[in-house]
Amino acid sequence: METTESEGMAFSLEDGAVTLVRGSSVDGVADIPGTVTIGGEELPVSCIGRGAFSGQPVTYAVIPENVVYVAQEAFSDCLFLEAVSLPPGIRFVGRRAFYGCMSLRRADIPGGTECIGEEAFSDCMGLGSVSIPDSVDFLGDWAFSGCASLREVRVPAGAARIGEGAFSDCASLERAEIPDGVEEIADWAFFKCMNLREIAIPDTVRRIGGGAFSDCASAIRVHVSSGLEAMGGSALFGLTLLDGEGGELHHDPASLRGRTFEGSAGVLRQV
Repeated sequence: METTESEGMAFSLEDGAVTLVRGSSVDGVADIPGTVTIGGEELPVSCIGRGAFSGQPVTYAVIPENVVYVAQEAFSDCLFLEAVSLPPGIRFVGRRAFYGCMSLRRADIPGGTECIGEEAFSDCMGLGSVSIPDSVDFLGDWAFSGCASLREVRVPAGAARIGEGAFSDCASLERAEIPDGVEEIADWAFFKCMNLREIAIPDTVRRIGGGAFSDCASAIRVHVSSGLEAMGGSALFGLTLLDGEGGELHHDPASLRGRTFEGSAGVLRQV
């Protein structure tokens, strides 16, 4: 492995790929060079390495176009990070890549991105807007948990599974669009999304995990997948679902499959 330094940052070359292993910033701006010279050859930077900027006083980060991978904890606990520009070549956002970036307001994830790792944007409490492209086919556990300012989200059509706790504790979330093609909503996926107004589970969903929509008591409309095969305990805890005659229904696939309910204050009747 060869190494070099440029603009106060450290880089390594291994198996033909250049990784930024130690970052730095000037007046809060992390302007990562697109290429560095190692061993007399100018090579593109393709990876932001593990923990490269973790805990640093970065307010804005410019990631060059050749980068395809933002590794584990690359920007974790950058408490002052307000904005980050992700290039169109990004394919993987690693585990806890932006964990705890409490000042981050917006995250535009470019088309072509395939993986958003576990806890990638967890506890980004100021994150009010995020765009997730349909190219994402892996949405990791707890990926956006604790994003208390997030109001709206659209799950990517390419993701067959919404990870465990992926949007849990998003207290301001009012709308979550779950497209056809999603087959599993894992445990605690939308737990404590207390302002979620509609729970629309598409007919492609086969399994809803335990606690998936627990404590979503502001829901005024619920549609349950007609293809539902399994439902974990407390999946819809906090909601009372009634049939057309006003009888309370058990929270199980046989009782709820294919039904739509409307109401308020945690009590909804089949329509």
